[in-house]
Amino acid sequence: MKSREFGQLIKNISEILEWVGVVGVLSMMIITVVDVIGAKVFLSPLRGGMEMVGFGQVIAISCTITVGLFFGRHIDIELFVSWMSKQVQKHIHLFVSLLGFVFFVLLAWQSCAYSISLKKAGEISSSAYIPFYPFAFIIALGAVVASLYYINEILNYFAERSAKNGSS
Repeated sequence: MKSREFGQLIKNISEILEWVGVVGVLSMMIITVVDVIGAKVFLSPLRGGMEMVGFGQVIAISCTITVGLFFGRHIDIELFVSWMSKQVQKHIHLFVSLLGFVFFVLLAWQSCAYSISLKKAGEISSSAYIPFYPFAFIIALGAVVASLYYINEILNYFAERSAKNGSS
């Protein structure tokens, strides 16, 4: 599989996960509306509403990390880097990609380990009785896809270098 095809595959997966994240945001909105109407009109708030909104946040954030990376929607500090030569900028981009890869691999690993421990312990939310472990797995899934994004960035760096060396 070529680097471009691999990058397109990751982008397609991240766009699917983006829609899962959109569902998480919409569920947060619906739960909040139902909770407020229930509390103000019927004097009976939605049981576990705040917990469900928190779970929706986990889904929304975890599933949209990679699509944000693809479209450059994350914070990027370029003040000093923009003054450097293109070659140095590429080396810095490689270093940042390596750091991002290591971070998201560690996040995925630890989220899986935490999810397994939550499942073994039988941890559930206090009001809605929803198990916690699936949401830790969702964090791990988002981290795996983000680490694949960084693998693609690293592969692109080396593919660009080899193409440059091959044409010289």
